[in-house]
Amino acid sequence: MKRFLGLLLLGLSPLVAAHEVHMRIEPSRAVVITLSYANGEPFAYEKYALTAAGQPTPQQVGNTDAAGRIVFLPGQHEKWQLAATSADGHGVSQEITVPIHDAAALATPAADPTPPRWLIALSGIALIFGLFGLWQLFLRRKR
Repeated sequence: MKRFLGLLLLGLSPLVAAHEVHMRIEPSRAVVITLSYANGEPFAYEKYALTAAGQPTPQQVGNTDAAGRIVFLPGQHEKWQLAATSADGHGVSQEITVPIHDAAALATPAADPTPPRWLIALSGIALIFGLFGLWQLFLRRKR
């Protein structure tokens, strides 16, 4: 019984929840920037930084994807500074203007499909006690 309680407390421990990763998919209006070299080859896996106008630090940094694309959500900023460079010195540093979309016009985001941790733990405890109760019921009938 002590082991059972120890395992139960361990299962409910917030330390276990620290390893979870939740995902939520939201419809939004993303901006896609595609960069390519002069010969048409994609500007693939190269470093870039996007800075909103009037901001001292970049809002987004990273590498372009295999097709040379950068995807970002502009939010309430219309003007951005894009700086992208490759290891061999090629690159671009340019101000871009993106349209601002009304966030209310977008569909309501879907709810997180993952049930809360407390509900999973409560269901597990209920299942354990339910199975234990059935086991006890059948043991009494045999006696």
